[in-house]
Parts: sequence; structure tokens; C-alpha cells
Amino acid sequence: MPCREEETSVFWIDTDHELAAAVASWDDCVGLDTEFIRTDTFYPIPGLYQVASGKQVFLLDPLTIEDWQPFCEFLTDGTKVKVMHACQEDLELINHHLKITPANIFDTQFANAFVRSDYSLSYANLVRQVVDVDLQKQETRSNWLQRPLTEEQMVYAADDVIYLVPMYEALTKALSANGRLTWFGEDMAGRGSYVEPDPGAYFAEVKRAWQLSGRELARLQTLCRWRENAARHFDMPRNRIVWDDHLMNLATREHVDAAELNELLPRAIARKYGNAMLDAHAKGNAEPPPKPLNKPLSTGQNARVKALRSLAGEKAEQLGMAPELLARRKDVEACLRYYAENTALSEHYAGWRKDLVGAQFLQILSG
Repeated sequence: MPCREEETSVFWIDTDHELAAAVASWDDCVGLDTEFIRTDTFYPIPGLYQVASGKQVFLLDPLTIEDWQPFCEFLTDGTKVKVMHACQEDLELINHHLKITPANIFDTQFANAFVRSDYSLSYANLVRQVVDVDLQKQETRSNWLQRPLTEEQMVYAADDVIYLVPMYEALTKALSANGRLTWFGEDMAGRGSYVEPDPGAYFAEVKRAWQLSGRELARLQTLCRWRENAARHFDMPRNRIVWDDHLMNLATREHVDAAELNELLPRAIARKYGNAMLDAHAKGNAEPPPKPLNKPLSTGQNARVKALRSLAGEKAEQLGMAPELLARRKDVEACLRYYAENTALSEHYAGWRKDLVGAQFLQILSG
């Protein structure tokens, strides 16, 4: 298999003037990727932006560039196509660092799922399948904040974007040939954006939270909301603030004072955050309880989910597409719960999926 084309030109961009000039030279369709570090922080720390335009790759240095306006204007221009691979974490980084939401994103990993059976194919494997190029060893654990970057890092960074536009062209052709370009576009409209989660929503993800009473759930919500805001404020991972298990323990107690807090929490945590946690606990005793969380499915409901997933998986196999697009358990469960309340298909199955499995889903759901 061929390796990376040697005629590719790589440009290191580390000044505002160079960035403006680079953006002005880009095509209307570019490959885009990011490198970042996220080990001891809540938010990802940008280490590099990569943009491929034609046979040129531009490596943008976020450690020195200050004026990102030209880049932001390009990313938010809906007439420009930004081709990415597995874009969710990259969009989160861009949202936090540049405070924007890019427009017109094409995710090659997601697009491939509409024409092949692989849902989460890696970039290197997709490059091999679509453009018949075997990439060199990946620099997956590099320190992207070091300067200068190593030769291996530079090669990896360029390889990560130079094949995105060729894959976009091949995948768009395949999607059109299969009549699935509209399907992909419908799903990509939601997938191609990032909105920072509501701090008050995390409590629903805590293990065993569904077992709590309404008042206990209210306390867990206010405690989790405080922890989310603290993690973002101090830019620290959640568990560096306080563990989920500690918050669950506090949520089950109607009254907590400073002395009890010192017994329930590690001493350093109680000393640093004790007063704030007591305030959050008190708010949970005063605020209206949130909507009850979903309980685990019953045996009968699980049987229906299994039937729905089997039907959808068979349909996906017939179409030669990734089964996760039709039969992901999370989506099927949500559809079952939605039907129980509304006797209708969930939004996920009300679009292009309705024509494929809608009637059969309704037959199973109605019993």
C-alpha cells in the first residue's frame, strides 16, 4: 500500500499574521483535526489545530496565536465544508477554546457507518479502506504541549488531516449512490454541533440514582450541580473535587452538619469544600424534586427491546450499514419508554428510520 504522498507541503503557523494569510488561502472544503491534552483538567487543553487544504497542511499553534478571528470566521461559515473524523471531542475543544460552533461539519467516521457495517472505524483503518493508504505508527500518547514538536509528531499531525477531503469525496459519492446522503445529513445536523451540558443534568448519570426518593434526588441534583460548576471553575476533573459515591451518600441524609461531613468525606475535601457542600445540600431540601429517573426495564420490556434490536439489526445487515444506526440499545430503550408515555415513535425513529423499521417497531411496541 502507498504511504503518505511526499509532495504534501506542511506549514507551521504560530503568528496572527500567518494565520490570517493561511485562512485566506484555504479551499472551500478542508480537513480539520485537533490535538489536545486532558489528564488533570476538566476542559481539554489545545495543543494543535491541523487544517488540510489541497496538498497543503497547516499546523496552527494555539500556544502562541492570539487573534483567532479569521479562523473562527472560516469555521462558522456555512458555505465552507469542514471534514473531520469522530468530531465530538474536537467540537468540545473548539467550543471551549474559541467559543464558537463550527458550521457544515462532515464526519467521515459517521458517514462510513451509512455505507459499511463498521460504526466506529478508526481513522487509520478508514484511510486504508477508502483511499488505500497505510499510515505510519500513530502518536496516540504524545505531549502536544511540548515545543518544538518532534518529527514524528509533525508527520502524525499531517497524516491526520491530509486524507480527510479525499475520503469526504469518496464517502459522499457512496452515500449518493446508495440514496443515503439525506439520511446522513439529517443525523449530521445534530451530531455536528456541541452544546456544553447543563450542570443540573449530571445527577441523572450517577449510578443507582434511580433508587432515590424525590427529596433525595433533589439533594443529589443540587450537590451534582455544585460539583459540576466547581469542576468547571477550577478546571479540575469531577473526581478531583469529590466522588459520585460521596454525593450519593450525602443525598440520602436529610440533615448533615460540619461534624458529619468531616466523617463522611476525606479530610482535605471537607476542609476545602465543606461549606459549599452544606449549602448545596440545604438547597436540595428546599428545591422541588426533579422528575423521577427511569427504573431498569422489566423482563417483559427487555424482551421487547431484544425483539426491536433484532429486527433493526437484520434491516441494517440487509442494507450493508452499521447496525448501531438502527439498533443501538440506548436508542431502542428510549423509543420503548417514549412509546409507553406517548404511543408514538421517539424522535430518533420518526425521521428516515421510520420508513425502514417504523411499522414493525409499532407492531412490537403495541404488543
